[in-house]
This record gives sequence, structure tokens and C-alpha cells, in this order.
Amino acid sequence: MIERYPRGGYLKKLLRVDLSKGKILEEVLNTDILYQYIGGTGLAIRLLYDELTPQLDPFSPENRIIFATGPLTGTLVPGSGTYTVASKNTLTGLAAVAQANGFFGARLKYSGFDAIIIQGRSDKPVYLHINDGRAEIKDAAELKGKDSFKTDDILRKRYGEDGIESRVSVAAIGPAGENLVRFAAISNDRGHIVASGGLGAIMGSKNLKAVVVHGNQKVPIDPLETKSFLQNIQKWREEASQTSMGKLINEKGTLGFFMPYLSKGWVPVKNLTTNVIPEAQVFEADYIRREMYKMVPRSCHGCTYHHCHSVQVKKGKYKGLIAEEPEYEIMAGFGPNLGIHDPGAVTMLNNLNDRLGMDGKEVSFLISMLMEGYEKRLIRREDLDGIELEWGNVDAVKELLKKISHRKGFGDILAEGVMRVAEELGGEFPDMAVFVKKGNAPHIHDPRTRWGTLFTQAISNTGSQEGMDMTARANPELGFDRPTSEPDEYLGKVQALTGPKRQFEECLVFCYFQACSFKTMVETLNNITGAEYSIEECLKVGRRVINLLRMFNKREGMTMEEDCFSPRLGQSPMNGPGKGKSLAPTFEQVRNAYYKEMGWDKNGMPTRESLEKLDLGFTLSELNK
Repeated sequence: MIERYPRGGYLKKLLRVDLSKGKILEEVLNTDILYQYIGGTGLAIRLLYDELTPQLDPFSPENRIIFATGPLTGTLVPGSGTYTVASKNTLTGLAAVAQANGFFGARLKYSGFDAIIIQGRSDKPVYLHINDGRAEIKDAAELKGKDSFKTDDILRKRYGEDGIESRVSVAAIGPAGENLVRFAAISNDRGHIVASGGLGAIMGSKNLKAVVVHGNQKVPIDPLETKSFLQNIQKWREEASQTSMGKLINEKGTLGFFMPYLSKGWVPVKNLTTNVIPEAQVFEADYIRREMYKMVPRSCHGCTYHHCHSVQVKKGKYKGLIAEEPEYEIMAGFGPNLGIHDPGAVTMLNNLNDRLGMDGKEVSFLISMLMEGYEKRLIRREDLDGIELEWGNVDAVKELLKKISHRKGFGDILAEGVMRVAEELGGEFPDMAVFVKKGNAPHIHDPRTRWGTLFTQAISNTGSQEGMDMTARANPELGFDRPTSEPDEYLGKVQALTGPKRQFEECLVFCYFQACSFKTMVETLNNITGAEYSIEECLKVGRRVINLLRMFNKREGMTMEEDCFSPRLGQSPMNGPGKGKSLAPTFEQVRNAYYKEMGWDKNGMPTRESLEKLDLGFTLSELNK
């Protein structure tokens, strides 16, 4: 089977770029590794594990940043323009893996490569240009200091073919990445963001402003598999569109999550100090899309939903503003979490933040923590360079975003992220900070009674959600048909079962919103690759990835104590539907059940037996350290 794979779906070409030496090499990806890790997160973390010296500073020139596609990338699979980026997390020193949708992943594939490993550091600003199997390191002096959208505009116009700019994709950083803000992001195709882990800062540390990809390479599929592949694509689209999530997103976008989440107490309000929003109706998706926006669809590669849009604000202070439609998390994070009740203002702040190039999760919980401190008089106007950081002060937030991204004044301290800022300010701030692990802000929810979301982020190896949230849900496809209604041992077991499926999907690389049945997913993978994976083998791939991530982090010094969340996330909501509830009292019980189901020891580390079963024997030397 390994000899047959990959028959199609991969060009099997890896591009290695050494910015210190100004050299570019082509390599062929190892077939056995492709079979065991498939692509995306799996391929990236295996390459990272093999390439890096332990305990390396994330900003070291010897660190790598890896861009990876998967076997589905660039095909007719819905949402297959997605790609993965991996490196060391600038906030934690552990693994960082994040993905973004749009077109960049597909166009990286069409440019002739499946993955890029970038190492070293240029002595001047540069960008990488890849087209039809050719790659060049180009001078980026004129792009220095420009925001990510402006950089995108310039480079797409420069390399547009016959004026058709849409054939070119750009992944770029803004000022935050250049200034090594620890939560700097990467933006591609304008509003699509590689957010978690400070990966934009890694690019900045290498003096790499952007990566430009375009070309006319094809994703090969065996002619004998074409008919079956097309049948599975049709089935995939039908199944994805019939899920409850698919129906909601197709009708309302992710803004449609707002009111259902609010009814469960899952929307963050004022740094999780309350769950009540007096003006909640202004965040209803139908109201925003009908009353606030003129919309033009901007679907990602292969998307079948009416989801992403460019919008023009129709009324209010920001009337006439043209920007990207914010997703639910941004509407919640820059909205009620900051005491702001104007979707137009949120749209403006989202546009500014994306241009500056910062992770909306980290910056939202950072500013909300400061606003709470300002309200409690723990921090003063003069400490904030004269900014009146009251709840709902849009202009103050705008000014603070600029200061953080350029590390100016007090913004230099804030550029270190929620946990470090809380430690620096001291006093009550560590108890007010919202973060998981060793310093990652969670997704923008109030996850205190959304047990699955909070737990899977606390336990995650990557700085983001590693498994699927199964709060009050069942999943017969994975073998459990009883909802996880309480934060108990059953929750830990269930979350351990969902992680391998989620990580397998992140090896395929496609938009999570387009998920179909596991059976159709696996059949489509086999059509493209010529392999003969079973569902159990695919789950084994997911388990292998999680365990390798855990061993990578163990090598970097992670212990069980870092599978945790901040004190604020352990508190019970004061009001709303989740009043009086908390995961904290049973967290250790849930965590132990998770460890047991994963085949790990009581300290949260894989056992020798587990590693050998997953073909991870090359990591065994780390167990005794």
C-alpha cells in the first residue's frame, strides 16, 4: 500500500528556503512520511520535529516556519483552498499550528509545491515569489511598514496575469509581524487569517514580509478514480449542506451563531464579568445583514456556502466603510467583550486589526482585561499614554491597536500578550486574565460552561482547539450516542475520541465548516491518493499526530501543569444561563479520564507502548528526560 501512495493528489515537492544564505532547494517528500501523516498539520509537525534543535528560541534564525497543503488542497472538495502553517509558538515556546481558508492553499499547490520550509533570517526585508515550479527571493524594501492588505494589493497587481489579479494569492504580515508582536498573525486573500501562535511574528523575525503563489500546475487524480471521485464530491457537498452547522452558515454566516450562543451563556461580555447584553438585538445576524450592510459574496476556493462577504456599512458613524464581514468570534470579541454595541464599529476595528496583522483572540481578551482594570482603577489614564480605556470607547480601542502593533509607548508591554501583561502589571490582573496553557488566549467565547471547548483548548498541544467541542452533544459516528451533559469522566473520554478525527481532518486540509460524513471523507482521500485507508487507519493518523505534538512539547519542557486554564476561566458565571456552573471542580477528573483514553500516563505523557503502536519509536528517547 505504501508503494502505491501517493499515486495522485501530491506533486510530492517540498521547497526549502534558507533566507540567511539566500538559497532555494527543491526536495522530494518522503513517501512513508506522507502515508503516515498525510499532509497539513501531520506533515508539518513531523517536519518540524525532525528539523528543530530542542529548546530553540522561537525568534532564532534556526527556527523553521512551514507552510503545508494536504491531498485535498486545490481539488473540487468544498473549502479546499485551506493551508497549514507551523512553527514554535511565540507565546509559549511550544508547538504552533494554525490554518486559514481562502485561496492561498490551492494556489500554492498550483504553483508546483506541496510544502515550504523556511529557515534562517534575511539581512533585509524580502518576500518569496513562487510560480509554476520556480521560486525567487525578492527585495521587499518598498513593502516595509505597509499593512497586510496594502501588501496584498501591491503584490497581486505586480504578478497578476493579463490583469486578472485573482489568480495570485499572497500571505503577508502587517506592522505587528514586523515589530515581533507575540500574537502577530498572517493574512492571506485579505480577510483570511492564520491567527494562533504568533506565526506572523515568526515571519517578521526572518525579515520575510510575504509569500506570493500562483501557477498552472494540476492536482493529479488517476483517471480510473475520476468517476468515483466526482460522485464522492457530489455526496460530500450534499452531506455538508444538510448538517445543522452547514444550514446555519449557508443562511446567516457565522454571525448566525451569536444569538444561539447568547442563549446558552457562551458569548463573552466585558472580559467574562457578566453574561448579560442589554442591547443584544443589534448582534442578530438578520438585523446586521439587512440593516447594517450592503454585501458582495467573496467565497473561498470551492466553497458552496453564501458565507464570506465584502460589506459596506450602511448607517451610523462608520457609514460608507468597505471591509470584510466579521466572523462571529470577532463580532463577539470586539463587540460585547469590549462593551461595544455597534456592528459598524466592530467592522471598522476588525478591518484595522487585520491590516495591522494581529490575532483577534489575543488582542480582544488583552484589551478587555485592561478595560476591567481601568474600571476598577487598577490602571490609570496616564499609564495608558493618555487613553481613556472605558468600556465601549471605540476610539480608545483603535488607538491601542495601533500602539500595540508598532510597540509604541505602553503598546510595547501589551505586545507580549495577555498572560505576560497580567504578570507584569501584577495585583489583581493575573486573576482577571483569560488564557489557557502557558499563555494562549482561547477562542472568543465564554467557554466556562461550554465544557468541551474549554477542555480541548486547555489540553491542546497547538495553542488552538485540538478536538471538537462536544458540550451536550453526541456523535454516533465516533461511537458515543449519549450527550456530554456534565463535566465528568465521560466528557474526558469523549473529548479524547474527537481529537483524532479533528486532527485527521487537519491533515487533509479543508474548511471545517464543510465537513461531511467520515465515510465520504475517507473514500475521497482514497480516490485522490490511490491509497486504501480505512476509517480506523485515519483515526490512527489523528492519534499519531496528537501524540507527536505531545512529544514535541515534552521536548520543549511542557509538563502536566500546563494542561490548564487561567483562574478567570475557572470561575462560575455571575449571571445568565451558566450561573453557578464551572468546570474547575471536576477538571482534574476530566483530565485523568482523557489521559487514560489517550493511552497516556498519569502525568499526561504517552507511554512507550502507545508510542510504539503509533510508529513513534523515534521519540522514545524523550520519555526518560
